[in-house]
Amino acid sequence: MIRFGPWSTLLAVFAVQMLVLAVLLLGADKNRLAHRYLAGLMVVTAGLLVPFVLGYAGFYDAYPWLTSAPFAVPLALGPLLYGYVAALGDGRAISWRHFAAPVLQFLYQAALFPFPLATKWWWDAAIHRPFLAPVLAAAVLLSMAGYAVAIWRVLGRYQHWLEERRRAPGPARRLRLVLLVLAPLVIARAGYDLFDALVRPVDYFDLFAYYVLLGLAGLLLGVEGWRGARVETPVMAEQTDRDWGGQGADWIARLRDEGWWRDPDLSLATLARRLGTNTSHLSRALNAGHGGFAQVLAALRAEAVAAALERNAEADLLTLALHHGFGSKASFNRVFREHIGMTPSAYRRQVSNAESSPLRTQ
Repeated sequence: MIRFGPWSTLLAVFAVQMLVLAVLLLGADKNRLAHRYLAGLMVVTAGLLVPFVLGYAGFYDAYPWLTSAPFAVPLALGPLLYGYVAALGDGRAISWRHFAAPVLQFLYQAALFPFPLATKWWWDAAIHRPFLAPVLAAAVLLSMAGYAVAIWRVLGRYQHWLEERRRAPGPARRLRLVLLVLAPLVIARAGYDLFDALVRPVDYFDLFAYYVLLGLAGLLLGVEGWRGARVETPVMAEQTDRDWGGQGADWIARLRDEGWWRDPDLSLATLARRLGTNTSHLSRALNAGHGGFAQVLAALRAEAVAAALERNAEADLLTLALHHGFGSKASFNRVFREHIGMTPSAYRRQVSNAESSPLRTQ
């Protein structure tokens, strides 16, 4: 007799909601690759709940031919979670090899499903339970744990990438949520496997709490993914076609206009923060035909002192040097000679002679 009680109803509600979320995620405007992985995760998680919905509601008693129906593919959980995180963080698809084990698991169940019930029961008792089930349980646990580590590494790189670019840490929260959801699932799964091995065999009634946890985790990820489906998540892909020389020229122009070069303590990190970029991008732009940060700063300061001498050749050289960002007379003399081609004193004499020449006074 088929009867939906509280257990089967609760899991059925989870499964239906996840299938609805999968449809919504497939229509997402932003981060489409990531949301395809997440939609796949919703379908797989719903599939994991279906056998327990059917079992608790009495479907297997009423329709025993449903035994071994290929609804549940737990080996797909880890790759789909990792694919989602990799697509959000790196903007790339993961290799098809990650899905080789889940496909084999699905094909195994699909191949067994059409056999007569007596054959399936014999196979379960003689082959599956004593030999294949322990291997499958270990494979699922190792897969989830291994992908948790891989996700943690992507998250670490992504957080560092965001911090380096002075970006808000919000996008990393979605990746962190995946890890926070996966960790208790791994722990719970390991607990059930240990109980099964050391105390007594675990039946599907014992697993109800685990699948409630799985349903809640799936809904949490699906809802959060759907909420962020209209927001473009920045990915860790570098812009290979960027005009770094032109970008450097723009930043140098702003450095000149703002007068930041006057600050004797100006550093690459400080300038990057003021320009709203990161040190790696700023360094790359200033090195693209501009000589680098130190050379740009020295040139701007030397040119400014030269211009000041042209306006007032009698000005005190040390005062000019300190006012224009040089830290000492020695560094001022060296930098000025490198960029102007003569010492500050020689340049002042040249300016004075030019001002006093007959052609200049006429």
